[in-house]
Amino acid sequence: MARVAVLAAVALALSTAECWAVSQAVKEGCSADYASYCSKYKVGTEALRSCMRAHRSTLTDACIKALGNSSEVTAEDIRQYKAEHRK
Repeated sequence: MARVAVLAAVALALSTAECWAVSQAVKEGCSADYASYCSKYKVGTEALRSCMRAHRSTLTDACIKALGNSSEVTAEDIRQYKAEHRK
């Protein structure tokens, strides 16, 4: 599993030139979640964003925090997550 996470982190690091830049905090906070749930999607794509939204209930706290502190999720995404988790 650690090897997969490292490979995902490298893939994320190499993908910074995609159509949407992904912050370093999100790369670090979400690399394990990306590897576990959405690695078949290219970083920075709407397909990846949809996949992460679909798995929001199983994302790690580190990933949720990184996404919440970024401009990479919408206010509606945050509202839905809080409503689902009563936060």
